[in-house]
Amino acid sequence: MHFSRDMTDAFADWLERDRIQRALIAARPGLAHTMVLDEVRPLLRIPSSDGGFIVVAKTFEGAATQWVVGVPARPEPIIHEPGSRDEIVRTVIDQLDGSSGRANDATVLVQAQPGGADPAS
Repeated sequence: MHFSRDMTDAFADWLERDRIQRALIAARPGLAHTMVLDEVRPLLRIPSSDGGFIVVAKTFEGAATQWVVGVPARPEPIIHEPGSRDEIVRTVIDQLDGSSGRANDATVLVQAQPGGADPAS
């Protein structure tokens, strides 16, 4: 049996999601029973203190792909574009600890537009 490029890429995405999940649990063991794993997409939902979810997801735009962290905020969610697994973990933990970092966080590159897609959907 030979795997297609799409199958190989999909498998790699699931492996990376598993690595991110394990890194988050290593940093914050209490997350082990609260994270929600999406059954279809490479996506994690982590409950936040405000009743929403912090979303870690693989995004696709044309041929480019990257992992993002979506954080609930008013009036729109904020999308962080961390460059590594360590930065993903740090961003999630900072958000869980209540450090929004909106004014000083250089990783905040995109703010969702009204009527745009919700990163948690």
